[in-house]
Amino acid sequence: MLVSDYGKALGRALHGVTLSPPEGTALHKVAREAREMAAAYLADGETFLAAGDLMNGLAAFAYGSGWLDAASTLGLFTPEALLGFPPFPEEAGLLAVGRVREKRERYRRMLSGAVEAIECAPDPGTPLFAAATLVLGRAEDLLGEGDRHAAEGRDGDALACYSHGHGWLDAGVRAGLFRILHSRELFTVAPF
Repeated sequence: MLVSDYGKALGRALHGVTLSPPEGTALHKVAREAREMAAAYLADGETFLAAGDLMNGLAAFAYGSGWLDAASTLGLFTPEALLGFPPFPEEAGLLAVGRVREKRERYRRMLSGAVEAIECAPDPGTPLFAAATLVLGRAEDLLGEGDRHAAEGRDGDALACYSHGHGWLDAGVRAGLFRILHSRELFTVAPF
């Protein structure tokens, strides 16, 4: 799959969803923010691609799709729209350069730091605690998957994993599933 195709898939998925929670509720606000974040990163990715910057386009689309996937999994969108991310073999040569490796490492540090900076906020045994553990588990899985891709020299795929995982965590933080213990700058929340 090409990075541009990934952006088009994200655009189609966003265009096809409606917000599930009733208007005026806290969950409606969370769903609206998730859709806005995914749309903002779709627009950023399109801007990067128009400038010929595949690396930042891929990172933006993967982050936006992380928001989309997390919000869909949490039941905030109808119909459920899960994108995940495919491997990008067609453009691997264009993404496997030193600049991508540096960005991949930076995104890995951001995702691993974000995982370490939070704890599940809901009380254990509640449905929201189960949702928090699911979101955190997905981010940890993506961190591991990114590490495997990096070890294989697939820097673009590793970057996509780390960016996608961070989107999941950010959506979970905005949904109130996590308490930030430190490093608030890693998340899209207002400082204290």
